[in-house]
Amino acid sequence: MHASAIHDLVDGTVVAAVMPLTAADSGGGRDVPVLMPLSGLAHGTAESAAGRAAVALVDEHEVFADPPTVLRGIAAVRERGFAVAVRIADSTSRATVVLALVEPEVVVVPAEALVASDLRAATTLLSLRAHCERTNSVVLAEGIDSDLHRRAALAHGIDFGCGAALQGGADPSSPRGGLFREPSWSAPLDDATATPFRILSARRERVRSGKGLLVSMSADLEARAGAAGPDTIALGTFQHHDHFTGAARRRWMSMSDTLAHVAVFAVGFGTSDSGPDLVPIEPHDPLVEEWNVILLGESFACALSALDLHRRTAGGEREFEYVVSYDREAVARAARATLSRPRPVSLEIPPSS
Repeated sequence: MHASAIHDLVDGTVVAAVMPLTAADSGGGRDVPVLMPLSGLAHGTAESAAGRAAVALVDEHEVFADPPTVLRGIAAVRERGFAVAVRIADSTSRATVVLALVEPEVVVVPAEALVASDLRAATTLLSLRAHCERTNSVVLAEGIDSDLHRRAALAHGIDFGCGAALQGGADPSSPRGGLFREPSWSAPLDDATATPFRILSARRERVRSGKGLLVSMSADLEARAGAAGPDTIALGTFQHHDHFTGAARRRWMSMSDTLAHVAVFAVGFGTSDSGPDLVPIEPHDPLVEEWNVILLGESFACALSALDLHRRTAGGEREFEYVVSYDREAVARAARATLSRPRPVSLEIPPSS
């Protein structure tokens, strides 16, 4: 299987290539960057592609299919100096959130979405414009199979694409430059032990409170989740599984029916076939010391993060130190740190035959 050349949509210059892992050395030796699957770069099986710069490519659906593996893989390739590309789907309500979580230097969009007239596509493309204005990311359209696709991409301010309509007429002497014309901004790399409270409490006021106020604030945020839109992800950390009961459990069960992704983290969770994703964490994970409610959506981002002080207030309540943030970048970092938690290794012994 051969690489797909990525062209400048104005003058036809080949500026990069998309290729599968099995085609790492294909592409005719052109001195252009290649977009290669994250799995290959993360595991070191494709350090380069014929000596050229590589960009790690991940599909949007992979992010929530296995969050810890994908997000930790992204962090690993970034530590080694690679840029990251995300391919977003044409029928999804999570594209905006994925862009916030990954902060890609390159975004691959389906050309069909550029000619669609539905509100979902328009909303996603507007969010993409906002992301690119803030980060200076590169956008390329995939599936430019007609001049209609090409004109639509240019109308959306997209300079690059690949597809059947771009297979000729390249000008190798073009003065327009390559795929990365300007530096892009990337989110800070948090270390593997980072937690939401550590991220959110930096340079923010910490307030001490008993459990009662935090219960009320959490309930308010959980109630807002439904109004934040179906693209929203909701993450909660409850320290231990026996804290996830009663009204709180019912609210999170309800959220899982309407939001893009809902996950709850605590020590002692087992598997669940319905409702939110119940994620067990190790007893020694610093996340166990925290109580978090994190909401990240297309136009709403908020996090309540509290640290257990392991003492009682004068009224006998458990006492916490907490912060609240509506800073989208900080909330996205907190969500990334939570979703990246390593899952405990099962110690179950298989039955003997």
